[in-house]
Amino acid sequence: MAVLILAIFCVGTAELAPSGMLGDLSRDLSVTVPTAGLLVTVYALTVVIGGPLVTAVSTRIRRKYLLAALLLVSVAGNAVSSLAPNFGVLVAGRMLTAVIHGTFLAVCVVTASSMAAKGREGSAVANTQLGINLATVLGVPLGTLVAQQFNWRATFGGVAVLALVALVLILLVIPDDDATVDAPPAHQLRVFRQWQVIGTVVATMLCSAGMFTLITYMVPLLTDVGGLPSAWVPAVLLAYGLGSLVGNAVGGRLANKSVDTAVLTLSWVLAAVCLLYWFAAPSAVGGAVFLALFSIATFALIPGLQTKVLTAAADAPTLSLTANMSAFGLGAALGSWAGGQVIDQGFGTRAVTLGAAVFAALGAVLIAQIVYAERRRKAVAQSDADTGASCRRPTGDTTRAESAASSAPAP
Repeated sequence: MAVLILAIFCVGTAELAPSGMLGDLSRDLSVTVPTAGLLVTVYALTVVIGGPLVTAVSTRIRRKYLLAALLLVSVAGNAVSSLAPNFGVLVAGRMLTAVIHGTFLAVCVVTASSMAAKGREGSAVANTQLGINLATVLGVPLGTLVAQQFNWRATFGGVAVLALVALVLILLVIPDDDATVDAPPAHQLRVFRQWQVIGTVVATMLCSAGMFTLITYMVPLLTDVGGLPSAWVPAVLLAYGLGSLVGNAVGGRLANKSVDTAVLTLSWVLAAVCLLYWFAAPSAVGGAVFLALFSIATFALIPGLQTKVLTAAADAPTLSLTANMSAFGLGAALGSWAGGQVIDQGFGTRAVTLGAAVFAALGAVLIAQIVYAERRRKAVAQSDADTGASCRRPTGDTTRAESAASSAPAP
C-alpha cells in the first residue's frame, strides 16, 4: 500500500502543483495569472475526456502492468512540462500527465475497497485518498518552495523523478495476481441508467467546481487580498495540507456510519465555509484559518462521494469511479474557469469565494434530492413488503375459526 500511496502522491502533486506557483509561471512565460490558471482547467478537461477512454481500452490489462504503464506516461508528461520552452508546450505536457489520472486513481480505489471489511469501505476509500492528501500537505508546499528557490521547472522535474522511482517500486513490489480492471465496457455502461449513479456524478462535478473555484486562486487570495507575505505562503499551504488529512479521516469515518448522511451534511458545510471565507479573506490570519477549514470540509466530502458511487454502481466499480473522477475533473475545469472569469469581469479575487459557495450549494441541493429520493424509494418498498406480508398473514379471528372448523366432527 505504501508504494501505491507514493505513486498517488506523485500523480496528485503533478495535478495540484501549478496552483502554488501561478505567479512564477505567469512571469516566466509572459502570460496573465488567469491564463496560467488555465493549466488547471486543461488538466481537468483532459481527465474528463481521457479517463473513461483509457479505462475502456485497458480493461484486459493486468493491474500491476497497467499501473506501471500509466505511471510511465505521467513521468513523460512531467518531463515535457519541466523542459517546456513556451506556454503551449507546457499545456501539452500537462495534458499528457492528466490523461492517466482518472484510471490510475480508480484502479487504486477499487482495489482498496474490494479488500475492505464490510462497513469499512469508507475508510478504505479514504486511505487511498491519503496519497492526494500528502500531495496537498507536502507536494504543493514543497513544489511552491522549490519554485521560489530555483524555478517552476525544477518542481515538474522533481515530480517526474519521484514518479519514476514509484514506477520501479511497483514493478518490484506489487504482486502479479492476474487481476484485470473490470468486465467489458458495454456491460458496465448499464449502471449509468440509475439516477443514483448519474445524480451523484453530477453532484460531484458541482462540488468539485466549488472546490476548484477557490483552490486555483488560493495563493492570490492569501497574498493579494489578505496581504500575507509570500515567504509565509508555503507554511499556510502546509496548514491547508494538514487540514486535508483531518478532513480525510473524518470523512472516511462518517461514510462508514452512513454515506448518505455524510455527503448531505458535508456538502452544506463546504458551501457555508466558502461563504464565510468571503468575510475572512481581507485578513491574513482569517484567510489562513478559513483556508484550513476549507481544506477540512473539501477532503471530508470526497471519500463520501467516492463511496456513494461505489455502492450505487457495484457492477461496474472501475468505470463508474473513472466517470466520477471525470466529474471531479470537469468540476475543476469549470471552477478554475469560473474563478478566472470572476476576476476578469472586475469582481476581484475575493469574490471567487462566493462563486465557490454557489457551486457547492448547487451540489448540496442535488445531493439532498438524491438522498431523499432514495429514502422515499426504500420507504415505499418497505411499506409494500409490510402490506404484502399483512395480506398473507391470517388474523387472529380467522385463525381461531379455521382451527375450530378443522377440529369439528365430520358430518
